[in-house]
Order: sequence, then structure tokens, then C-alpha cells
Amino acid sequence: MVSVVHQWNPDDWEIFALSLLQQRHGPLDVHKIPATHMGDYGIDYYCTADSVIYQCYAVEEPVDVATRADRQKSKITTDLKKLIDGAVEVSKLFLAKPVKKWILLAPIHDSKDVNLHCAKKTTDLRAQCHAHLDTDFEVCIHDQESFPGAALKAAIAALTSLSFSVEPPTKEELDAWQAGSPNLLANATKKLAKRAEVGELQTVVAASVECFLKGNALTDALRTNAPDLHEKVAAAITSRARRLAFAGPQGGPVPTNILNTELDILVTTIKGAAPSLSNANAEEIAMGAISDWIMRCPLDFSSDDI
Repeated sequence: MVSVVHQWNPDDWEIFALSLLQQRHGPLDVHKIPATHMGDYGIDYYCTADSVIYQCYAVEEPVDVATRADRQKSKITTDLKKLIDGAVEVSKLFLAKPVKKWILLAPIHDSKDVNLHCAKKTTDLRAQCHAHLDTDFEVCIHDQESFPGAALKAAIAALTSLSFSVEPPTKEELDAWQAGSPNLLANATKKLAKRAEVGELQTVVAASVECFLKGNALTDALRTNAPDLHEKVAAAITSRARRLAFAGPQGGPVPTNILNTELDILVTTIKGAAPSLSNANAEEIAMGAISDWIMRCPLDFSSDDI
């Protein structure tokens, strides 16, 4: 299965996280600590009503599970030191009420090692008896799955930029798809023979299959993470496919011209339907859709044009 990971930049993750936290605690009970002036005390957002602190952190993806966990543990350690060093100011922020929880809010949490690290830090800080921390103070990690679907949907809708990282399918995944889809593969091979140079057909077909699989994976990621956006993108692709079936492709007669023209049109169509989707993702989805059209129709090239 092709791997897809949402690529967050720090600003977008903080915006997304704020929406989630407002759903959890109420819009008037979540406060922001700007880091631009003399640091943030290891705090991005806090809620005095529930005596909880949130630090937002999105690891630069894609990375493996172990690397992600190591970076999250390092972030926890670094920012808890800020929380202790800024004890006087933190106590003022919470109106002298002791803090009950410090939570690292991350897009993905997929390693028990981070839980164990949180438990160790909890034990250490309780033993140190800091006046600004509750006797039952706890260090935690939460991710998107810690929030209900309605909150996630509202947070996604507030984003101005959405980007996913797609890992190329492995050779085993490509081979498995080709073995299970002989008719689609034959159709693609027949059509792309009109576009490929001599000796390059198998490379061109393999590239088309890879685009198809990556495009499908991205579409599935949109369906899961941003269903409203997925509906708009799917409708845009369907509308363009209907027109293509009715009126034929643009940009001919040379097959490469047709492909480039149709790709440009579809990317523009997708971006028009989903402006917040990154340009790279829009192009990957468009290439996947065009590969699908080649395999199933309606896109073909006339033999008379080559």
C-alpha cells in the first residue's frame, strides 16, 4: 500500500491545533503564548479553566516511526525545561493555580516509547515538587485521533494550505498491481505505445502505473482527512472526464501535446475546486487521474497522429 503522510509546516499545524483545542475547551478558554518575544515557556496554548498546557509540534515528514519518536521525545525534554525555568511567569499565567497537565500535541503518535518518556518525565517532575505544578501533574502526548471527527473536519476546513507527502510504491506493490490488473495494464501498454519512444515503452507504462497508484493514495488520504475537499476534487475530475469522453482531448495531434494539455487543464481544474490543496498534490492527483483515463478510457491517441 502506497504510504501517504500529511506534511505540516509549523504554522499550519498550530492553526489546526488551535481549532481542535477550541472545540475541546471552548473558544474563549484557549489562550496563545507567542514565542517571538522572549520565548514561550514551553507553551503554545493553555487553558486556565482546565489547568492544561499544550505544546504543538509537527515533525518534518516523511520519517520512520523511530525517528519521529526520537524527535518527539527530544521536544518534550527541551520544552519541559522551559516550563520549569519559567516557573514564576507560568504561575502568573495560571493565576497561581497549579498546572495539571502538559501535553505535546502532534499530528502523529505511533510509538509507545514516547508514552514511556512521558511517564518518566511525569515521575521526575512530581518528585521535584514544583510549586507551579499540581501534585498529580502529568506529561502526555495527544494526536489527531484524540479528537472527535467533527472537530477534525472543522479544523481542516479552516486551513489555507493542505499538503501530503506520498512515498512511491515499492517494486513489490507495482508487481502486485500489474499481476492483478492485466486488462488495465494491456490497455495502458497499447495506448502508451503511441507515445513512447522505441525501447522506452515499459518504462513509460511503469511510470503511468506509479502515477495511478500515487494518485489513488492521495485521493484516499483526502477522503479520510478532508472529506469535503475530497468531494470537490472528485467532482472536478468527473466533470472533466465527462467532457473528455464527449468532446475528445485537447492539445493534439501529437500524443505528448495532448498529455501535457490535459494535465495542465486538470491541474487547474483541481486547484479551482480545492485552492488549499498544494500545487504538488494537485499535479499528483491529476497525473493519477489521467493514468486512470488511459487505462480505462476516455483518453486515447490516434495512431494517425504519430
